[in-house]
Amino acid sequence: MRTKLFPLWFCLWPCFLGVFLPYCTFPGGLKLLNVFWEGVYGLGLWGVDEAAGLSIQSRLLFLGVLVWPIAISTVLFIFGRKIQKINHRTLRPAMVLGLIASTFLVINLDRAQQPPFSNLPTFYRLFFIVW
Repeated sequence: MRTKLFPLWFCLWPCFLGVFLPYCTFPGGLKLLNVFWEGVYGLGLWGVDEAAGLSIQSRLLFLGVLVWPIAISTVLFIFGRKIQKINHRTLRPAMVLGLIASTFLVINLDRAQQPPFSNLPTFYRLFFIVW
């Protein structure tokens, strides 16, 4: 069981941070955006925007909305399995600490909609443009 949980955590946690975190409301009406993972998951929509333009009628939109996040999560799952099998004393903890540290790269959603953050290709902003 433990062998399956680590790779799942390693792929689902960044997916939550990069796609779903801005839609969660915390106490006091606080909404957060993870700058790093939103940027990673937003690259798919940015690529679609550069190639064909972002619109609901675009045939490539499913690539940025579904295929890219699934591909990133799959790569992170495989990477998590490889990290779990490593017996190096410092490499595995460093990777886990890197993922945990990236969790704290959050800003308020209101702040994310102002420069310089408004120019970043975040998943939330590009998804909002389409819908």
